[in-house]
Amino acid sequence: MSKITTKAVFKPYATNQTLLLPQSLEELIPKDHLVRVVNQVVDKMELGAIINSYAGGGSSAYHPVMMIKVMLYAYAMKIYTGRKIARALRQDVTFMWLAAYNRPDFRTLNDFRSGMLKQTIEQLFKSFLMFLVEHKYVKFENYFVDGSSYAADANRRKMVWKKKSQRYKEGAEKKCELLFKEIDALNKQENHQYGNQDLEETGGGASAITPQKISDQIDGLNKIIEKTVDNKKKKRRAITIKKQLEAQGQKLSTYKQQLTIAGERSGYSKTDTDAVAMRMKNEEILPAYNALIGTENQFIINYSVHQNGSDHACFREHLNQLEKHTDKKPLNINGDAGFGSEENYELLEQKQIGNYLKYTTFHLEQKRKYRNNPFHKDHFVYDSLTDTYTCPYNRKLIFQYTSKRTHSRTQYVSMVRRYECENCSHCPFASQCKGSKESNRTITINERFERLRQQARQNLMSEKGVLLRKQRSQDVESVFGDLKMNGHFRRFHLRGKIKVKTEFGILALSHNLRKIHFSDLKKAN
Repeated sequence: MSKITTKAVFKPYATNQTLLLPQSLEELIPKDHLVRVVNQVVDKMELGAIINSYAGGGSSAYHPVMMIKVMLYAYAMKIYTGRKIARALRQDVTFMWLAAYNRPDFRTLNDFRSGMLKQTIEQLFKSFLMFLVEHKYVKFENYFVDGSSYAADANRRKMVWKKKSQRYKEGAEKKCELLFKEIDALNKQENHQYGNQDLEETGGGASAITPQKISDQIDGLNKIIEKTVDNKKKKRRAITIKKQLEAQGQKLSTYKQQLTIAGERSGYSKTDTDAVAMRMKNEEILPAYNALIGTENQFIINYSVHQNGSDHACFREHLNQLEKHTDKKPLNINGDAGFGSEENYELLEQKQIGNYLKYTTFHLEQKRKYRNNPFHKDHFVYDSLTDTYTCPYNRKLIFQYTSKRTHSRTQYVSMVRRYECENCSHCPFASQCKGSKESNRTITINERFERLRQQARQNLMSEKGVLLRKQRSQDVESVFGDLKMNGHFRRFHLRGKIKVKTEFGILALSHNLRKIHFSDLKKAN
């Protein structure tokens, strides 16, 4: 082995160092470190309601303020599991300092997150929002809303699909009906031999298959099995039918339970029954949740978690969540085309909030192809006196009737008016104007939606609207980018909608703490 001949001078290094007094952790943490921001902000928050919620008695609990600080700091440092947080409390000086050398194990951390925080996350976020307003980080002027799907902590291969459960249920019911007919045949033989004593005919057929009906049929089979002594073939057949009927009854019960759990959803995961099958950005279909956030200056001032992948269908619930967090309402709300619907426009009008939500055809209207298309119904001329529209060939479209349309996702009812051209025959533009299966051109008009959409169009095309549209991509979309790309938070770690909502609340709070830290650093420089 070659000898080391260097004459370099090194700093002292010895692994068995012994200090007369332990070094203060305070000296090891920079003054502008994120952990100090977490500590200071949480200390300034009103947490009396959370502290007072502890009943006391038994063994002493870790202080909830310390636990909250540790949980928020962990999420801010991209540490999301109880075991890794517990390891950080043993190894990381910033965690040691923040927890004042307290070392709750991973079970205690998980129980606090899934238990106490589940009950108090709304109060915690509300208190934090008050802090942001008081220190002028947010003003509730312009509210930017967007949604993004997050994978659930669920097995993608254990999905239960509602349509399949319904089909299997119908198949089990048909098999039960066939078995009921065989039981009827056995009952008729029994009645022929013994008369109508003890055994009664129970009809199958098209009536509903219920657990009670299956139970009654099995009771009848038991009597047949008990009474049949001489005819072994008949007895074996009765036993076989009984086993088949019991098996179909169990299947039927399972399928009914699956349909009950699915409710209005298309399906769910067996490992997280609250999760919903959603199409992700990479076109995968996974059990997931739809998370909506509202931001201002890249601070998350509202969040909500939904079992519906359609943003516009979740908007009302999202705004209701904002009212739980604060009594303030934004002056204007800006969102992409996923939020622009008649129901949401009407909601903003009722709440007297500026409507800057795009509708689905907003970008299409800016294209030359749309503007130069005279056959689009938006370009037909309306005469309010005669309640008619005029097509490019100068023919009238006459009002026919009004119908109701109920939106499947939200059950919102729209009133639609239908107009039909008086005569499209011999029109040189007929092939360009109407559908091939239509005898005359027809159009449908939703007057309330048209009025609200025109209001949104004017707002979006105004100077202020243009600025808000540009700012939205920098404000709310960058927040989701930070959470997913920089924070590596692409799936939830808890199961069940309530716990998932709790975890997203912790994530939102941790993001805001990092934003405060960066804002303070920017001011200092």
